[in-house]
Amino acid sequence: MPGNQCQLISEHIATVNTAAVGIWLHNGARYEAEDQTGYAHLLEHLVFKGTDKHSAHELSTRFEVMGGQINAETGRELTSFHGVVPGQYATELLALLIDMLTGTVFSANEFNLERDVVLQELAMLKDDPEEALEDFCTEQVWAGHSMGRQILGTRDSLNNASLSTFREYMHNTVTANRLCIVATGNFDQDALQQLCEDINLDVSGTAAIPAPTYTRTEARLDIRAEQQHLAWVMPAKSCRHPQHAAYEIANHIIGGGYDSRLYQTLREQLGLVYSIGSRNDHYSDTGLWFIQTNTDHDNSEQTITVVQQTLQELATNGPTQQELDFARQHLQSALVIEADDLETRLDKMADDMFYHGRIISLDEQLALYEQVTTTDIQTVTRESWEQVSFFSTL
Repeated sequence: MPGNQCQLISEHIATVNTAAVGIWLHNGARYEAEDQTGYAHLLEHLVFKGTDKHSAHELSTRFEVMGGQINAETGRELTSFHGVVPGQYATELLALLIDMLTGTVFSANEFNLERDVVLQELAMLKDDPEEALEDFCTEQVWAGHSMGRQILGTRDSLNNASLSTFREYMHNTVTANRLCIVATGNFDQDALQQLCEDINLDVSGTAAIPAPTYTRTEARLDIRAEQQHLAWVMPAKSCRHPQHAAYEIANHIIGGGYDSRLYQTLREQLGLVYSIGSRNDHYSDTGLWFIQTNTDHDNSEQTITVVQQTLQELATNGPTQQELDFARQHLQSALVIEADDLETRLDKMADDMFYHGRIISLDEQLALYEQVTTTDIQTVTRESWEQVSFFSTL
């Protein structure tokens, strides 16, 4: 760790020609006050508007010349800025990302314009029932908690944001002890280390935000679409919990793949849906299990019945040994494949450091899946199923 309290996590791989580099900021919806809802996402936008060294056009030009993919994401607990480039550009990429976060410059006009862009992004949700329903679900089951609020913000919170209040937010948020710089691939280790040492930022305390309380509920979202969108939400454990691997396997058995129970029944056998998805969102001290699909209004009641019966069956009787073995093998194979993808490795390294304080090896991950039993799958499914919440569009 550099002396300024920024974290640097790096992994040099001499056998590749590229490098993945990124900065993770310990910041997201969780750490926003109610009147700051959407600020973390707005920050993600505004850092691309230029710095005291580079204009917005110069930044975009340099990113284009590198020929790589530069991305940024805002989540509930983390915000990231990262890219994959030829190894010779790794140092320059990190220098630009650091400059964006530490030397951001934008005028009142640029602030207002970018806020309007985010308001347009927020308005687009009305044309995306699936995403709108997902946000609605989270808000309902984590009601009253910052983790449940819309990451994009609300019209009121964004319209009430001012240049001065947002600059104060950035000053308090972009601090040395909340930054984690991550690199993997072929790069100049000494050059990256020096860049991290040169970061000059304040150090601030991060308030401890208690975990949200899950509230079991049912509700309908007032959006009308050609099909009816359906969602089931259940509580899950944090990414640090010993049952994390069991939740991942249970999720795959239910609806995480083409061989899952819900896909095989709803699509392959009954033809009620085109697709159905199931996933776990794991955070530092909590998690949610989502199942989502959409179908013609005339088929919705049958679809709902099938999903509920499938969950009840797994919660009551657990999976077969063959189901467990197949799901485990799939997830283990995915881990092995992802280990060869630099961008995925980068993201995993950052998550490991924030959530575990160390890098979890591939062998350790594979072993965690190996330890899961059919009883574990039944247990986690039953515990979640007993608290299931149901949501739909009109």
